[in-house]
Amino acid sequence: MRKVIQDVVLVIFVVLILYIVFRLMPGSPVDLFLHGLKHPTAADKARIEKELGLSGGKFSLTGFFIYLKDMFTFNFGTDYYDGESVLFKISQALPYTLLLFGVAAVLSFIIGLPLGIYTSFLRGKRSEGGLISTATLLNSIPFFVLAIIVWVYLSAYYHIFPITAVFPLSYLTHPTLSSIKTVAYDYAMPILTLIVIESAGHLLTMRAAMVSVLGEDFITTAKAKGVSNKNIMLHHAARNAMVPMSTRMALEFAFLMSGAVIVEVIFGIHGMGTEIYNATLKEDYPFTEGALFIISLIVIFTYSIVDFIHAWIDPRIKV
Repeated sequence: MRKVIQDVVLVIFVVLILYIVFRLMPGSPVDLFLHGLKHPTAADKARIEKELGLSGGKFSLTGFFIYLKDMFTFNFGTDYYDGESVLFKISQALPYTLLLFGVAAVLSFIIGLPLGIYTSFLRGKRSEGGLISTATLLNSIPFFVLAIIVWVYLSAYYHIFPITAVFPLSYLTHPTLSSIKTVAYDYAMPILTLIVIESAGHLLTMRAAMVSVLGEDFITTAKAKGVSNKNIMLHHAARNAMVPMSTRMALEFAFLMSGAVIVEVIFGIHGMGTEIYNATLKEDYPFTEGALFIISLIVIFTYSIVDFIHAWIDPRIKV
């Protein structure tokens, strides 16, 4: 119950932040529409303000309550430019983003976790230093830098992968063997970019957590009882080291979602990142607010799931 209350408070806080930030931005969408008219009048301005819900100004009390009702009922309005429902446009873009970053998050965890455990086996050896140095270097590379390098060499120069990852949404909603192959081929570069950086981060986190756990008293007791090093590492240390790893998974998901803008733009993926980028350039407030609200809900939900995973891994943690 306490966790539910915390999540509700956090969602309200996110809604308030979005309301304040977007209304503090310079300019007004009303001015954009007035520029499209040959001889705009005060009546035209009043009509457009009413249509956009800005009749009382950006910070009117009436507009604020209408904003709250619309956000919590997922009534984000219509797009300023094409007139389509914002919720519909989000539903068309969100599957691309969830697939890309969901697959990248899972694969990076599957790769980075065993590598982190393996590195902890190598404590004090030269190979440990080499793995840690390589992982630190890879983890320090920004997503957009590696994405540009991968795109230039594997797509533009050697033509191994397509220039852009463009395919219809039906490939995701109604997959076939042929469509799965197309999606895997088109998503290979962006997924590779994310996996390389995130797997390195998982390796470092898991290795640090393992080293910390190996210094605990219960590990010393297990050694005194004659438990093999392999069992200590895999069944005692690794299980307890999963708590910080699961925390990183939640943080990673939020980090990946925040990096969606540049990565999706570079690889031409028509997901949430590209749509938010285009909407921001056009000062399309309804779509940007709605999209960021949906992403925030996904991140908050993910954090809640991770808290329950913590409680499952370590019964001493109360949710």
